[in-house]
Amino acid sequence: MKRENQTSYNRPAPVDLLPESPELEKAVLGALILDPEYLPDVAEIVDKSAFHNADNGKIYGTMLSMLAEGAGIDLYTLSQHPELKSRETARYLTELTNAIGSGINVLEHARQLKDTETRRRICLFGYELAARAVSDPYGVVDWATSEITAIADRTVRSDDITPLSDVVRTTLVDLERRQQARQAGECIGIPTGLQRLDALTGGWRGGQLVVLAGRPGTGKSAMMLHFTRVAALAGVPVCVFSAEMPNAQLAGRMLVGGSGIDSGSFRTGDVGTDDWRKLEQAAADLSAMSVYLNDRANITMGAIRSQCKAMARRGRCGMVVIDYLQLLDTASRNTNSTREREIAAASRSAKLLAKELDVPVILLSQLSRKVEERADKTPLLSDLRESGAIEQDADIVAFLDRPAMYGRTEIDAGRYGMIPAEGVGLMHIAKNREGATGCIVYRHNKSLTRIFDYDAPNEDPDREDGPF
Repeated sequence: MKRENQTSYNRPAPVDLLPESPELEKAVLGALILDPEYLPDVAEIVDKSAFHNADNGKIYGTMLSMLAEGAGIDLYTLSQHPELKSRETARYLTELTNAIGSGINVLEHARQLKDTETRRRICLFGYELAARAVSDPYGVVDWATSEITAIADRTVRSDDITPLSDVVRTTLVDLERRQQARQAGECIGIPTGLQRLDALTGGWRGGQLVVLAGRPGTGKSAMMLHFTRVAALAGVPVCVFSAEMPNAQLAGRMLVGGSGIDSGSFRTGDVGTDDWRKLEQAAADLSAMSVYLNDRANITMGAIRSQCKAMARRGRCGMVVIDYLQLLDTASRNTNSTREREIAAASRSAKLLAKELDVPVILLSQLSRKVEERADKTPLLSDLRESGAIEQDADIVAFLDRPAMYGRTEIDAGRYGMIPAEGVGLMHIAKNREGATGCIVYRHNKSLTRIFDYDAPNEDPDREDGPF
């Protein structure tokens, strides 16, 4: 009788039979060298053990060490690291960067690499299980249970799945908090500084993506600074990413708004003793706020996400403001990509950031020129520039409109009747996933450094003292 060939597992598995992906390992390393801002996020997905190639694992481990030390990471600093300093390694690092265009897909590649590692560990587990079943039949069950649980724990995080009972309990607790806030006449979420807006939205809440859109000159940046100031005064730390204005200009506008001095005098340096006193008081008030600015040009959503996560770990990120979407670096080396797809990806990333950190993200956006081509200048959702995905991702879409920009002298302000258009702005809430829509009327001064409710008692946008 012919004997069947039997496979023995009581030996190490041949390396060439284990799941591995040299291409994925090179793609991840090359992307991290080009865009090291993704490293903190990749580090949460894969460990050094995910790299089957020992040299690749050594490079990744070195990058993690440099990250922990706060050292800058690029092709040069990496090649000069004592652990990697050799002519062959330098040549290999260059090859890694040449093998990939950018780091835009590095997180997806890292997840695939993690899956490959999981399959490799399961294969090794299978070989070891067969060997132990022969050599240790009595202890193999306990060992197998422990090992497979360890593999599962590395694959699925325990906090990804939550019992419904816990969610229901948390929801009721949150409802009670909102009820108490309402009874006390307080804003449920982070206050916006406009009572009518608070009434419509309940304030900004964690997980929300709020899109604030308008044509140039409608006051998007002014409204962004207003929301930032109000949130900071409420004790909420705010991270502001401005791809349009440098930090000094943002601070200058906040100083003008806080001090009440003339914006033209501030720009030209025509500041008297009394104005200096007001500026110093405003500077002290602003310095006490937990507001953090980043004016890096061409910043990516990946970099914003990494920085916000780092700030959140230190308790310094309770709200995120991004000014503005179309100025972010969304370029992709993928030749099949389009501007619309890139903007859609950035919009989706902003929504995921809000959900992941459980903070509101205020995302400013431009509107297309179609608004100015219509007789009725009221913005529509279809006017969102370059991507319909913005509307889909947003929880709230607010359009800013200043009728005086288009030569209007009077406007129909609903319950306020016909009012002068000068110094008045309109905020159209075109989408509100959890509430009503409507139009909010507000007042502003000429320099757009102060914004108030239209009917706020004793509030004069052009008064001398600041709003602090």
